[in-house]
Amino acid sequence: MKKSLVVVSLVTLLSFNSLVSAEAAVQAGTSCPKAGKTSTSNGRIYTCIKLGSKLYWNNGTPVKPSSTTKQPTASVSGTVSQQNASKKAASYLRNSSFSRSGLIKQLEFEGFSNADATFGVDSTKTNWSEQAVKKAASYLRNSSFSRSGLIKQLEFEGFSSADSVYGVDAQKADWNEQAALKAASYLKNSSFSRSGLINQLLFEGFSKIEAEYGVSRTGL
Repeated sequence: MKKSLVVVSLVTLLSFNSLVSAEAAVQAGTSCPKAGKTSTSNGRIYTCIKLGSKLYWNNGTPVKPSSTTKQPTASVSGTVSQQNASKKAASYLRNSSFSRSGLIKQLEFEGFSNADATFGVDSTKTNWSEQAVKKAASYLRNSSFSRSGLIKQLEFEGFSSADSVYGVDAQKADWNEQAALKAASYLKNSSFSRSGLINQLLFEGFSKIEAEYGVSRTGL
């Protein structure tokens, strides 16, 4: 009798562990229980969204690692104006993400000369590829993009082509899911035929397969 109880207990425990693992496995595009619910899986935070009459996990965003990255500092020598430019650049980088040229322009907008702005930005010794990663993640948190569309957006922000590609690919985004989100956002504000919405997504930079998938997810 005791042996039977032990076996039952082990089976119950294994079943429970399997259930926990199944619940923890979240994948973009699969069904989810409630709009707005979030779940963390494989290093990404997923949010349950409603597309048409169905609920799906969105593409998710990377979980921010424990903050071990050195924060931008402004401990530099130079003229008073250069030191102030350095402090201002470090302040911006603590709160947002920029390309090198974008941050220089921002400091010039603040009234610094080009020379002082350049000095201030370069004094932060920033990794611009990592800034591109942060900027791409920021865009995907607030909107939906095709891969090529997001690369172009980062290039518009002043990132080099190489940094833009690096930043976008680091997101490991599901571009089919992004197409579905983009299609749904268009239908919230306007009406389209199936072919019309597919063409709109193609214009946004999605491939034909991605566009057709995204439109089909809306029910068109």
